[in-house]
Order: sequence, then C-alpha cells, then structure tokens
Amino acid sequence: MSLLDKVKSWIKKPTVQANFDVYRRQRLIEGGSLGQRPFYQQHTKSINRELPVGEWRTLTSAARKLYWNVGLVNSAIDQRAMLTVGKAMRPIYTGEDKAWGKLAEAWLNDWFQIAYTDGSSWWDALFLESVAIDRDGDCLTICTLSPSGFPQLQMVPWHQVGDRGATPEVLTEGRYKGLRIFNGVIVNAAGRPVAYRILGELPEDDRDVSAQSAMLTCDRREIGQARGITGLAPAILGLQSLKELGDDIRLASNVAAKIALIMETESGVGDPNDPAFALADNYVQPGFEGIKAEAILGGTVQYFRAGSGSKISQLKSEVPSEAQDRLQERIIRDALLAMGWPPELGWDMSKLGGASVRIMLELANRAISDRHQYLSQFCKRRCAFAIANAIKLGLLPPYKGSDAERGGAYQFKFTAPPQLTADSGYASRDAIESFRAGMRSMTDILGSGGVTLDEHLDQIEAEEINIRERMARSGLPRSVFGTLTPNGQPADMVAPTQNP
Repeated sequence: MSLLDKVKSWIKKPTVQANFDVYRRQRLIEGGSLGQRPFYQQHTKSINRELPVGEWRTLTSAARKLYWNVGLVNSAIDQRAMLTVGKAMRPIYTGEDKAWGKLAEAWLNDWFQIAYTDGSSWWDALFLESVAIDRDGDCLTICTLSPSGFPQLQMVPWHQVGDRGATPEVLTEGRYKGLRIFNGVIVNAAGRPVAYRILGELPEDDRDVSAQSAMLTCDRREIGQARGITGLAPAILGLQSLKELGDDIRLASNVAAKIALIMETESGVGDPNDPAFALADNYVQPGFEGIKAEAILGGTVQYFRAGSGSKISQLKSEVPSEAQDRLQERIIRDALLAMGWPPELGWDMSKLGGASVRIMLELANRAISDRHQYLSQFCKRRCAFAIANAIKLGLLPPYKGSDAERGGAYQFKFTAPPQLTADSGYASRDAIESFRAGMRSMTDILGSGGVTLDEHLDQIEAEEINIRERMARSGLPRSVFGTLTPNGQPADMVAPTQNP
C-alpha cells in the first residue's frame, strides 16, 4: 500500500456498524468500549476546559431568556429563593457574652436595611442571590466600605466577572502575575481562587478584587469548577423546544378560533351570487382557487343545490394533541428535576396522594434547607465583616468575652425558613411531641418559623405583664383574656381582688 493510500485510509470517515459486536459485549463495562458505535467523543478534561467561555455565555444567556419567558422556570426558581430567604436569615448570636450579643443582633438588624450599595435590604439581596445561583450559575458579593468607612456589600452580576483574553491563560502583569485565570477567576497553584476580575466599561476600568473581600456563590457540580453553571443546563434544549412548541400551539389555537365555519364547494371558491360578496367587497373571480377568508355578516344565507356536493361544517381543532401534552409534561419534569426542585410542586400536584405529597414536601424542604445552609456560611462571613467595622467606628462596644481570641464576636447562626407542610396541625403536634421527648429544642422549633427564642420570650413576657396590669385595674379574671390550659387557670391566675 502506498503512502497516499495509507493517508486516505487514516482520514476515511468511520461508518456505523450494523452487525452485532460480540467482542464489545465481553467488556466489563460495555459503555466504555472503544468499539462502541456511533462514535462518542471522550471528555477527559476539567470542566473549565470542556466548557469554553463562549459556550458558557451562550448557555447562561439562554437560561436568562427562558427565565423571563417560561412561567414554570420563573416560578420554580423564585419559589426556592422565596422559601429559602422569606422571613429567615436573621442573626442569632451564639457566643459567650450574651449581653454584647443582644447589642450586636440589634445593630445587625438595623444594618440589614441598608446593607448593600445599591440600596437593597439584606433579604432582597439574598433573594436575588439565590435566583442568580439557579438562573445565572453564580453571583459575586464584595465586602466594601463607604467613603466614611461604613461597611457595605456590593453584588456583581455574572457577566461582569470575566477576562478579555483567551481563557485559561497565565497573567503576565499585575498583582497576580504568574497565576492562571479561568473566566474571571484567578487561582493559585493549588487551584484555589485568590481573586476575581471585574470588567469595566473599558479595559482600563477592569479591576482585580481579592478573594479575602469577595465571595462567589454557586452550586458546584465538578471538582475544580471555577464558575457556576446554570441549574437549567441539563434541560436547556428541552426548554427551548417547549417554548417553541407552546408558541406554535398557541398560534394554531388562535387560527382555529378565528375559523367559525368551513364551506366546501365544487369550484373551490365562494358563490359570486352570495350578497356577502357585495356587502363585504371581497368578490373573487371564478377560476381563482385556493384558501379564501370572507367576513361573516348577520343575515347572510348560503343556498346549496341538491347533489352539488357543497356543504358547511364546523372546524374541529385537535391542537394540542395528547401526544403533545405528554411531550410537554416530560420536558417540564426533566427541567424541574435538573434544577433540584420537585416537579409536582413546580407544575402539577393533582395526581399525588397523601403519602406522595409528604415525600414531595420533604424533598422541597431538603432543597430549601440545603440552600439555607449554603448561604448561611457566607452570611456569617458578611456579618463578621460588618461587626468588625462597626466596632472600629465605635458603633458597637469592643467584645470582651472569654472567647474573644476564638472569634467570639463573630459567632452567629441564622434563622431557618418555615418548613412546608400539607397539614399545619400535624406539624404542630409533631413539634410538640419532639420537644417533650427532648428531640428538638424551643430554639429550633421557633427558628423554623423565623422567630428567635429571645423574641418569643420577650413577646410572652410583654403580653403577660400587660394582662396582669389589666387584671389589677379591672378586677377581671384571667380567663377573660384567654384560657391558658384545658384544665382551667392556675391558682395565681385569678384576679388580684379575688385572691383568698
């Protein structure tokens, strides 16, 4: 064989084998056989190289368009964000100096109203951050200071984090010279992010922000993944088909709704003697065949000659068909599963029974709890930044607890959102039984409703003081203001004037 023939054989296009390959079936894992046909490309590189920046931007752009044009996508993403943040994410001090902790909690709750540079509150910004994680893939938050030194937070959207050259590349200048950059994330030799590049209007406006004062929140699914990937990624093509199919079905339905009657004639055109032609000024010359639309006027009568074969029928639309409905249902379920959200909660719960509803709600609560726990670690870091600068400005007294060297001033956890339940009575009874058995604390139970233990006890104390003052003033018994127990009032709950 000549050299030219060998080259031709090397570049020959592979053909699909139709015969059964016995050798391939002898492999331990058949899907890994090199003889597998049709040919599938091997993906053995890191996710940062397998997903180029151009494809990543196309993917994220498509996810944003679907978010704003497909209701179920918008609803599922917003539901998770709303149920995760809601009235939750309020700080609870867990350090040793409780008196100082109450001051810190009060200051943080005030700071939350103006925490972000664009004027967003703590809860509004966390909602947007959760939406960005699912829709855009990630969100960058920077800890910064106002000109007066007041602590603030700044949100940076996904498209402003990047770089203008080929990625990955090695930086040749600047503070991080010699380090690699992946789509705006500068990493050290161990692959850990050390800075983020924020793009300005012009190249000279670009700046690098240290990871010590910035945090990128995203749901990573790969080891070494530098940027977040939209949760809609596995279902992008299906959702685009769903959008196109929905548009086509809607168009077909609109067209069908505008056709009231169908008239079939031997000539294929309307009767020129019909008064509707003269009244509507839409006469068609005989011989012109095709589709004709004419106005339907009141009182117009159509006459037929016996045996002419002409007839009038009503259009029966079969759009959407049962097959189209099943296809849409499959695409919707696939998309919601890709986002980690129960399909029944995001789309249709009508087919679920009692046990299935509880399982579905448990899955939703797990997804909400996971997002809450993930955001809480970043919230703790942001609150620590705010507390440190508040002490520096004299807005809070210095921390003098015995655990100061261990970061006692920054020990906060955050209230969890209320859990979803199909039966609030059952959930309340379960919480009471768990508390009696010592399986749950009052702090845990109240925290799931977005209320701290101190707030709850303060409310109970204030209410009881108010009631006792009214009892002393009016001489009325405690039962007038509400029964405490099913067995009546305790001895000290009668009116003061009636005490023996």
